Amino acid sequence: MKKVILTALAAAGVAGISYGQGVISADGSLGVKSEINGVVNTTQDINWEILYNTGSGFTPLVTFLLSQASGNSGALVLPGSTEPAASDITFNGDGSLYDANGNTYEVIPGASYAGGTVASFEVEGWTAGNSYASASTKGITASFTETVNAASSPTLTVLNNLPLLNLTSVPEPASFALAGLGMASLLAFRRRRS
Repeated sequence: MKKVILTALAAAGVAGISYGQGVISADGSLGVKSEINGVVNTTQDINWEILYNTGSGFTPLVTFLLSQASGNSGALVLPGSTEPAASDITFNGDGSLYDANGNTYEVIPGASYAGGTVASFEVEGWTAGNSYASASTKGITASFTETVNAASSPTLTVLNNLPLLNLTSVPEPASFALAGLGMASLLAFRRRRS
């Protein structure tokens, strides 16, 4: 009998904790546009990642990858998960970010981000590869805040305050090396003529 009571209390505690956490949805960015090299992107899906502020820096909440074929659908997802990014730009066709998975993402489990709390976020985006760090075309938004909802709320926060996400091409280090060699050879030829 004691085991049954303890099990019931533990289950109630876990359920209470999950409902006490704040959640956010990425089912739309309310028309905020993403750009690639300063041009509104309406045709190219991208990889993107929502980062949240833990108080000591930003850490990934969820990563959307074009290379991922399947993931959760309509679920409460813990931080650090990866989900498919298919149709994240082309779904609406207006450059807004969209999570076609229909999930909600738990913000900082065990922390004080209950429903109604304001949390700080950033969004990274890139066009190719599975990581922001290795991408040649990438960008990050300015920090922005959202009020997170309780997990039991029927109306979920979307990315209402998302600033513009502009992805820009970053030259490869080899490009800089070639430019340096070209400049050195021009200087060498100039000295020989004098």
